[in-house]
Amino acid sequence: MWGQDIALDDTGQALVAASGEFILTEGVETGLQDIRLRLFTRLGSLFYDQGWGSLIHDWIFEENTEGGRIAFEAEVTLRVELDPRVQVGSVRTTVFTWDERTVQAEVSWTFIGEDQPSNLILRADKSVRELVVQDVDPASV
Repeated sequence: MWGQDIALDDTGQALVAASGEFILTEGVETGLQDIRLRLFTRLGSLFYDQGWGSLIHDWIFEENTEGGRIAFEAEVTLRVELDPRVQVGSVRTTVFTWDERTVQAEVSWTFIGEDQPSNLILRADKSVRELVVQDVDPASV
């Protein structure tokens, strides 16, 4: 169900062991990395899979309105739910900061067969046009 992939660091670079071999993801790690990559990648930017990615980049520069927040949360939720390993109906997205400089949101979900929910924090710094998707404890934000 999980498969494997080359493990990536926070900047998207492949992790390499001291032996020179690529480090691989296993289990839930693979699912987390796949979801991070889908959210971070602009929808339609991969020539070999036009349906991969998300439109969250388009929303982070919009004004802070109730409609904008709802649309952003819906986009994140939709893209996470597209992963076949995610339990249907378990995805929850919440924007907790949206101002002229920053958008921050948390998305949580449960993988099929797992007891503990997984979560990611999405941070967009509008001043430098940087989007960061991290696997962190939301209580620390």
